[in-house]
Amino acid sequence: MIHDREFPFDEIKRKDGDYFNTAQEAMTATGLDSSHVWVIIESETGNDNEYCYTTSPPHHYINRIGYIATKEAHDHETYYNEIVNFGDLLPEGVSE
Repeated sequence: MIHDREFPFDEIKRKDGDYFNTAQEAMTATGLDSSHVWVIIESETGNDNEYCYTTSPPHHYINRIGYIATKEAHDHETYYNEIVNFGDLLPEGVSE
């Protein structure tokens, strides 16, 4: 199932706040198994000012940013897509 909305679970990351580099690192650091590990991937939307960040089961490797863990387990079939429009992030008065 694909959800086009913000990821609903609390993300567990490294102590420095960054993503884990591997699924194994996430499992070792948290003591959770692979059903609690998610991968963050990025992709283009066709709009130059947007990117799609997808939180998905950890078996994706292309365009991978990093891994997170959650207390909630996934079903290996659920994805969360979040579109970020970088034009919305520009300071007022600054154009693209």
